[in-house]
Amino acid sequence: MLRPSAADAEWSSVDLPHDWRLGMTPSPDHQHPKDYAKAWQGFFPTGVAYYRKLLSLDRGPPGQRTSITFDGIAGFSDVWFNGFWVGEMASSYSPLSVDVTEILRAGDEGPNVVLVRTDCREAEGWWYEGGGIHRHVWLDTWSEIHAVSDSLHVRTPVADRERAAVAVQVEVLNESPDEAKIGLVTVVKDPETGQEVARTNTDSRVSVSSCGMVTLATEVQISNPKLWQLGKGGLYTLEAHVVDVVSTHFGVRTIRRAKDGILVNHQWTKIFGANLHQDWSVFGVALPDRVIEQKLELYAELGVNTIHSAHHAPTRELIDHADRIGMLLLLENRQFSTASSSLEQLRWLVRRFRSRPSVFLWGIENEEMDYQGTRVGAGILTRMVKEIKSLDPDRDTIFGGVVAFDDKSYYSITDVVGMHYRSFFGVLDVAVDYVQDKPHVLDEEGHYASVRGVYQYDKERAHAGSFSHLGEVMMDTPEPASNAALMPPDFNITGNIASDLTTAYTHPKVSGTFVWTALDYIGGPIPLRWPATTTSYGSKDLLGLPKDYYWLLRSLFRRDEPLVHAFPHWTWPGREGESIPFRAYSNCEEVEFLVDDVVVSRERVNTGLVVVLDGIKYAPGKLVARGYKDGKAVAEHRQVTAQKPARLMVDTDRSVLSVSTGGNIDVAFLRIAVTDEQGNLISNAANRIKVTVKGEGYLRGTHNGDPSTDNYTCCETFQAFNGFIGAYVASGSSPGVMTVSVASDGLVGVEVDILRFAVTVIPASTIANKEHISNTP
Repeated sequence: MLRPSAADAEWSSVDLPHDWRLGMTPSPDHQHPKDYAKAWQGFFPTGVAYYRKLLSLDRGPPGQRTSITFDGIAGFSDVWFNGFWVGEMASSYSPLSVDVTEILRAGDEGPNVVLVRTDCREAEGWWYEGGGIHRHVWLDTWSEIHAVSDSLHVRTPVADRERAAVAVQVEVLNESPDEAKIGLVTVVKDPETGQEVARTNTDSRVSVSSCGMVTLATEVQISNPKLWQLGKGGLYTLEAHVVDVVSTHFGVRTIRRAKDGILVNHQWTKIFGANLHQDWSVFGVALPDRVIEQKLELYAELGVNTIHSAHHAPTRELIDHADRIGMLLLLENRQFSTASSSLEQLRWLVRRFRSRPSVFLWGIENEEMDYQGTRVGAGILTRMVKEIKSLDPDRDTIFGGVVAFDDKSYYSITDVVGMHYRSFFGVLDVAVDYVQDKPHVLDEEGHYASVRGVYQYDKERAHAGSFSHLGEVMMDTPEPASNAALMPPDFNITGNIASDLTTAYTHPKVSGTFVWTALDYIGGPIPLRWPATTTSYGSKDLLGLPKDYYWLLRSLFRRDEPLVHAFPHWTWPGREGESIPFRAYSNCEEVEFLVDDVVVSRERVNTGLVVVLDGIKYAPGKLVARGYKDGKAVAEHRQVTAQKPARLMVDTDRSVLSVSTGGNIDVAFLRIAVTDEQGNLISNAANRIKVTVKGEGYLRGTHNGDPSTDNYTCCETFQAFNGFIGAYVASGSSPGVMTVSVASDGLVGVEVDILRFAVTVIPASTIANKEHISNTP
């Protein structure tokens, strides 16, 4: 494994990032950790995998140093370089950087061999965590006198429309054999033009001994700065010139606490938040940068202004995109411990992201029930708060609390009181009155399971429906599962999801709420049993397609946009004359229902939900739900009875891709629907659909959004689930045209839609002295 040999052909070639577990078939028969629910990891197998890379490197100019940085390796990992064991990491979510300067081979000494062992047999979380090298890998070079990694810290102690004071601090390490004198030059560039807007030089040079470190600090003034804003972003670039140049993005903005929201640049807003897991459909946990962007775009479309990275550090690429689009972030620490390795991971998290304008809150722990409210837990929490404040005095701290109300002192340790499911359990008023001198945030709330296009609980497929009762969803489930839209009246938890979330997001003493969750994610299925492999908590499925529940959240997050969404669909062959249970989500005052232009019901909206108690008699044709405010029609939802399946319809999120280079592929998403001749969705269609790609690109994967599927890998033909499949296509390494066609033998008179992708070169942003490590033969 340490040198090239005849056995090299036994290795499989893969591209990084890579998740080997997603290519395996989930099964309840796989081995899992003791006392750990198999369903939590989606019934995927665990195990040990090795990755190897041959690297030809130059030694570089005298004094150059070289390291390899792994942004994330699933489970427990060990790294060897040319036979030397050089490092380990016991978390999937923290980076591992190894300096290989003295042991690298250059020129005719032969290629360098990087060997990585990944072990995911023990779980770190209770969700699907993937396997392998699932984040980017970087080859870094720097001079002997250089800025310490992640030490550049940018603050804006003064930030208004007239002036910004930008405080800069950076640590410099001297790894040369001699004492050196160094200075600091800082340059600020405009977020739109890239032009220099401010510069400062330190008057004196500072001496730093061999193997010594010094901290340099300065302040830059910006006149009439452009403010970073919610939903808009607005970034400056700061360059710190020492010997090498290090840079970071930052934003000029202020965030202050308020009991009923937050003040961003002195403007009040409520936190309309949502939790986010890192995985996604055909990629598992190894997401291309574009897919990370796509997921944030889905959140922004919903009306989310803040994301909670549940329950670990996110990728750097997610932070980058949140900065660009003006999305706030609550970043959560993974390991609640004062062990040296855990504290080091916490320090890394804070140091790396403390300068970013999107980051406004540090989450220290999540549902550590064994320790919340205890002396030991209080000691750990206090120590971790001190660590954070020593590195970042500007941002607040929070923890995800589910303890009983018997230890006020534990809640008082962090700046913000974090609460889970207080509205769900009907005790929100008690919770916010318990600790009255601090702002409150529901960092998890909702807990609603449903499957797109499913209305009643399907026991065989383990599908929760939009009309499911909690008791039904819990059938044959060893642990409690989820509330759904309705519950038995004698159940001791709040009645339905609409009133729960309406209370949570509008409560006058709550700064904001994070719904669990906006998107489905792999693992943690509800109900907690086979064949479910994906959770159903999201308002959208793993294709990003909305469920009925999505429209409830949108009506809450975008209250200034009148909305009505009626469900179920209006295609029920064989049920003519039957009464169909009907509901609607709306932020209007009343909703009127019409069948073929005849009013059949008009109902008041009650905390976002309309229930037609007697249902609506089904007759093929047109159903309209019309929303009213102040007696005027302001919103409408139309549904038409679909005829027989006739064609496929395709749309895509992008038409131009960049050439895939350096271990980062560019992708586009295709949504493929089975419709009748007029384009009406066939809501129960299960046709097998073939996706073919020709030219400069390839099919990256297909999925149908079914949470009980056992197939997440790439295949050309995939069965539709309730009318849809989705496909990701990736660009190749050369400019050109990619042609995508879709077809289904099961449809009569199908039209084949052809989409053309002009694959053009779009320069990526450059990172000085840094490059991807991609293929791993």
